[in-house]
Amino acid sequence: MTDDKLAPDTPIEEPAPLVDEALAATDRKADNQEELRALRSEIARLQDSLHEAASGAGRLAMEEFRGEVRAQPISAAVAVGFLAFLYGVTR
Repeated sequence: MTDDKLAPDTPIEEPAPLVDEALAATDRKADNQEELRALRSEIARLQDSLHEAASGAGRLAMEEFRGEVRAQPISAAVAVGFLAFLYGVTR
């Protein structure tokens, strides 16, 4: 038997499934990393917006409360006294 009969001159063209799978996994990982960065950026932006909104709402509530106290000081004093009484009873 000669070498020609054992190994023909045609190149071996077998697919490399493990390499293809590894490349596909790397591509998916890169895509996932980009998506994760975008999501983290969006979360940070939403947290900033929420912080600003909560801060603004707190200031608005305090201003409204002060306005009510100035408009009706006796009612405010009665309400504070009642709340203090309830707090004292429950302790």
